[in-house]
Amino acid sequence: MFFRSIRFRLTLLYILSLAVILAASGFFLHFFLSRNLLDKIDLDLRVLAEGASSPSVLSPGAGCAPLEDVILQRGRGNYVEILDSGGKVVCAIGSPFLKELPPIGGEGGAGAETFAGEGTPPLRFFTLAAQSGGEIFFVRTAKDLTTYLEALRELRLGILALSPFALLAISLTGWFLAGRALAPMDRITRQVRNIKAENLSLRLPVENSQDEVGRLAETFNSMLGRLEESFRKTQQFSGDASHELRTPLAIIRGETEVSLRWAKSTEDFRRTLESNLEEIDRMGRIIEDLLTLAKSDAGEMPMEMKDLSLSDLLQELYLQGRMLGESKDMDVLLDVKVSEEIRIRGDELRLRQMFLNLISNAIKYTPEGGKVNITLALEGASAVVCVSDNGIGIPEKHLPHIFDRFYRIDPARNREAGGTGLGLAISKSIVEAHEGQIVAESIPVRGSTFTVYLPLKGPGPRKKNAFSEKDFR
Repeated sequence: MFFRSIRFRLTLLYILSLAVILAASGFFLHFFLSRNLLDKIDLDLRVLAEGASSPSVLSPGAGCAPLEDVILQRGRGNYVEILDSGGKVVCAIGSPFLKELPPIGGEGGAGAETFAGEGTPPLRFFTLAAQSGGEIFFVRTAKDLTTYLEALRELRLGILALSPFALLAISLTGWFLAGRALAPMDRITRQVRNIKAENLSLRLPVENSQDEVGRLAETFNSMLGRLEESFRKTQQFSGDASHELRTPLAIIRGETEVSLRWAKSTEDFRRTLESNLEEIDRMGRIIEDLLTLAKSDAGEMPMEMKDLSLSDLLQELYLQGRMLGESKDMDVLLDVKVSEEIRIRGDELRLRQMFLNLISNAIKYTPEGGKVNITLALEGASAVVCVSDNGIGIPEKHLPHIFDRFYRIDPARNREAGGTGLGLAISKSIVEAHEGQIVAESIPVRGSTFTVYLPLKGPGPRKKNAFSEKDFR
């Protein structure tokens, strides 16, 4: 685990990177220093050779005295010899190793070169041709490179000797810096280990929201918020579902026990069985709605997308709405605010289910003699359908929750009306499956309006698109 830790890998990467940098720096330092020192030696040898090739030094009978003066002035520590055109030494001052240098016109040639023979120190020499009194002379200057090479050797030893200590210091520094950089990650890890289903409200510490760790912590906090909300809704959903299913079961059991104990005639048993059948139908509707919502949550709500006429669909639903409203002496009106047929791409069966649910709800919660308006309009690339009524309305505090599952404003009245509390939740899931939007507005006593926005082009491609008619049976 230690060698697999990010801290170890960061430190190792840091060491390797700086080791490569140190090696490259040492190499280039050695190369440039040796090159610059050698260039300086060559320049000194050239200057000395030019001074030794003056006519006063090369004049016949002058001897070696003028050459000694030149050395004293310009080239202490250097060796000089003057040769005639035949390669015979005219004058030589300095090291006896000059005689070991290659002869003029041989391997040495002209210019600056390095020579290292057996038994001789390494020499750097420079050859310059000069003319005096009609004769050709060769002036050759040289310098012992022992000091130069020793300096380079000490430089190499110094680099090699200091490198392990430098790498050790770099290792410790890298380990410390990696630890400091990853300390927020350790704190996040410890906090995450403490978060369980019972305390999803806990959040990770965010020290600096501008750096990568801070953004990661904020992302985790956002995820935890979504998980907390999802977990809360799941718990609420489970409790509500259990309650909704337990109620008809309790009724069935109670009526059956009473019937078994007190029923005297066939008619008594028939009434009990009819009541039980109603409760069974109610549980069946609840289970069917729950399966639909479960598929929607999993992104597997089957959809059969096709081009359809929204105008014709609303015309049919309007006629059905008029029939539903006759028993309450209600006016159901259709207002088409477009001059041509509106066609959209969607699932006709699901859209019919959603609009019929909105229309039936409007009729159900509007008193006798009321009015329900169905409006069709076009806004940009979306069809807009409004279902409004002048019924009892919805208090403002309930509006944010009316699309929640099993949410009821008046539980007693809704059960009496046969509702499951899932109709609006299913309607919202159908609208969102079409990548649309549903909005509710209401004023108590004055009525409610549900507005549905549906894109004409329909939803985008879905990974699973297997809606079949059997899923609605």
